[in-house]
Amino acid sequence: MNPSRIAAIGALALGIAACATVADAPPFPSRPVTVIIPYPAGNAADLVGRVVVDKLAQAWGQPVNVENRPGATTVPGVDAVARAKPDGHTLLVHSVSYAVDAGLYANLPYDPDKDLVAVASFARQPFALVASPSLGVGSTAELAAKSRTTPLKFASLGPTTQIYFVAEQFRKQTGINATHVSYKSLIDANAAVAKGEAAFWFPPVAGALPAIRDGKLVPLAVTSSQRAAMLPQVPTMAEAGVRNMEIAAWFGLWAPAGTPAGVVGKIAHDVEQALSSPEVRDKLAKMGAEPLSMTSAQFDRFVRDEIASSRQLTKELGIQPQRFVPPPTP
Repeated sequence: MNPSRIAAIGALALGIAACATVADAPPFPSRPVTVIIPYPAGNAADLVGRVVVDKLAQAWGQPVNVENRPGATTVPGVDAVARAKPDGHTLLVHSVSYAVDAGLYANLPYDPDKDLVAVASFARQPFALVASPSLGVGSTAELAAKSRTTPLKFASLGPTTQIYFVAEQFRKQTGINATHVSYKSLIDANAAVAKGEAAFWFPPVAGALPAIRDGKLVPLAVTSSQRAAMLPQVPTMAEAGVRNMEIAAWFGLWAPAGTPAGVVGKIAHDVEQALSSPEVRDKLAKMGAEPLSMTSAQFDRFVRDEIASSRQLTKELGIQPQRFVPPPTP
């Protein structure tokens, strides 16, 4: 999950519009659009996704209804979009976890390579290493030292999430001794670390900023090559002495397989137009995110590469393929 590759693709694609497919597109949208976000409100994907979706609603002149469908995993929300009518009126906002799930689960109810179409990327952001104020540490070195004398716990949203992978890579690089604890949502994990139930974790910057500003979380480092604009006082992992930790979360839009190419092209074009808006760029920047623009074809190749990387990382970490258990029918 190489952020330099993401940046290169994004820079190359900025300003490229799929003119031919847009010209051939049928009238779209012809009715209200539903956007499914398989995360709770307040999650980084939700916060970043709504910025772009709100701009699309303005451009389309049709209501765009956002449905948060959180669960133990994001799989049911993705499956709902995979099974939707392929006309572009049901879309999915997702994150790097789309690729992570593909590498972790052996029995997904959908085929991530075939049952959905990668429409457009729209943002990326680094993760922030944040610690509990009660821990009394102000750097990664102090956190590592603390772990040698005090049993620590680290939070994540479960062992099937990229946040968990980031934490595991951090522990591997630093030798920090800590026990994993899962939480249902970003809000729950932030609260647990703020209260000292867990010592640290790695939320995306957008998900950590409010708690950092309120003094509820102590930022120790960010997983980007440069300091985050909204956290200029916080060092990068490299500056903090931790190598090979340049990792970014990314976010994008998917549609059901079979959605007409013209519709996919129009949506991708409209996302690109939204990302060129100073208003959208400013809102993303305030969340610690930056625009990530690709054509549909580029995003499709990128997602396939990320899925392959996820499968390889799962093997390297010795994680056995998980079995997805559908939630009980209400």
